Amino acid sequence: MKSLKDMLAGFNRGPTDLVGLDIGSSGTKAVRMRLTSGVPTVVAAGILPPVAAPTSEATYAPLTLPLRLRARYAAIAASAPGAVIKLLSFPGAFDERAESKLADSMGLDDPKGYRIGYKMLTEGHGRGESRVLAVAWQEAQACLAPQLLPTGIPAPYSLEVSGLATLTAFLHSLPEKERNSPTGLIDFGENTTTYALQNRGVLFLLRRFNFGSNMLLEKVQNSLGVDRETAQGIVSDGSFDISQSLNDVLDPLLKQFMVSRDFVERRENCRITKLYMAGSLARSRDAAEEIHAAMDVELETWNVLPGLTVARDAIPAELQGQEWRLAAAAGACLGAFEEA
Repeated sequence: MKSLKDMLAGFNRGPTDLVGLDIGSSGTKAVRMRLTSGVPTVVAAGILPPVAAPTSEATYAPLTLPLRLRARYAAIAASAPGAVIKLLSFPGAFDERAESKLADSMGLDDPKGYRIGYKMLTEGHGRGESRVLAVAWQEAQACLAPQLLPTGIPAPYSLEVSGLATLTAFLHSLPEKERNSPTGLIDFGENTTTYALQNRGVLFLLRRFNFGSNMLLEKVQNSLGVDRETAQGIVSDGSFDISQSLNDVLDPLLKQFMVSRDFVERRENCRITKLYMAGSLARSRDAAEEIHAAMDVELETWNVLPGLTVARDAIPAELQGQEWRLAAAAGACLGAFEEA
């Protein structure tokens, strides 16, 4: 007969069937995963129309998913430009006293207007430091999940920032050799850019900027007098000279990248010689050349699927060539499985 402890453990078991939803302005990216013998496996994926903007009551219309994407639970990611993300250090062990200081450490004007979550990265002992990744969501943004999925399945399970979800997928997919070397990720989202540096699987720096690919697309549209779709093609294939537009939007960002890299190299006594790029601008040859020239590092475009177990026929034909867009949705699933 099972013990009471074993029976309670069964009730507390985490989800084994999840759909990750990345809510973005260009579409809702969805990845369904199941745990198969403890291994997260992609069983279905799709890109749905963008979520409709809130009505005058500031509510979102419920999201309808096709049957093949309807898992029992949903892990939701959104860009959340108003969210505050910080990598914090606390002396010694991270205990209840340190936890009570989270809101103050994040510098929030009105902590009551936010929902705060955190993840322990390294736990300090004695004179060692505890490193914590903390996120504060504005209350209005945190209402996104129950509004999109108010009843039935999938039921909302978790909510996180898209850039962090992409980072989760990136760290999950890194080969051991790469994970044990100083590397980093630049994730160009639609409205924000996330810059992360890690060594030996430990995150040492994380910064987010209110710059995304949409800013560059708007500049190209205005300077060349083209529509959005044409601008996307120009940025991807480099068929026109967009160096001036690139300089305008990338230069301030690159200066911050280099300052942050130099800080980490001095503090951790290491040298970062390779960076990965994700997002739409990672497909731009011109953007890659600009970053390489400024930072003098090896650059590699990162795609999420090669690092995952993918079931046969999970990725529909219409997504071929667009698999990179699924990174945050996949990362939302992986993060939820990990926490469970």
